[in-house]
Amino acid sequence: MTDILLIHGAWHGGWCWQATAQALRSAGHGVACPDLPDDPGTTLADCVTALPAAAIILGHSMGGIPAEALAQQRPTRLLIHLCSYLPLPGDSLARLDRLHPGPARAWPRDDAGRLVMPAEAARDMLYHDVPAEEVARALPRLRPQPLSPMRDPLPGPARADVTRHYILCKHDRAIAPALQRAMLDRAPVDQVHATEWGHSPFLSDPQGLARLIDRIAAG
Repeated sequence: MTDILLIHGAWHGGWCWQATAQALRSAGHGVACPDLPDDPGTTLADCVTALPAAAIILGHSMGGIPAEALAQQRPTRLLIHLCSYLPLPGDSLARLDRLHPGPARAWPRDDAGRLVMPAEAARDMLYHDVPAEEVARALPRLRPQPLSPMRDPLPGPARADVTRHYILCKHDRAIAPALQRAMLDRAPVDQVHATEWGHSPFLSDPQGLARLIDRIAAG
């Protein structure tokens, strides 16, 4: 079983964790950061099937939903949400967005109906505090996002024996801090870590993120 599983969010892939994973491995952790499937017909269940078991699961952004689903199915000691959607059974990403509606976003779609993240939107929403050279490397690697994982509800029942931590990013422009707090109000966790990061600390401060994950893992 992997020590730590890092699950990326929408439009991304396992590549986004490279620096954070390297720092965690240097600290002695075994780390996996696989790609979620992005075929047009991909479902939430497909995403969960593609993931290995791990003692510690971290989900970023949309990745918080498959993280919860995976923790229901396989032995898990600790679940970390990184500015992620925090679902209860029956919740979907689309439903959670309605807890604190933000500006309407109409993403373009590719020929297969998947959502495409425009470069300027990514710079402003995902990467506003990320060094320019990292943004330049990230933008060409963004992938179209299938719709079903955003619409499929989290199955149940919830696991009560998993310790949960939430890393709240106070400068997030993708999942507003007010939405993060609204989700925490209805789905309390064991500990909240409020940070000064934006939405993508794996690119803006990968070493700092790795240190925080390491501290949480140590208990």
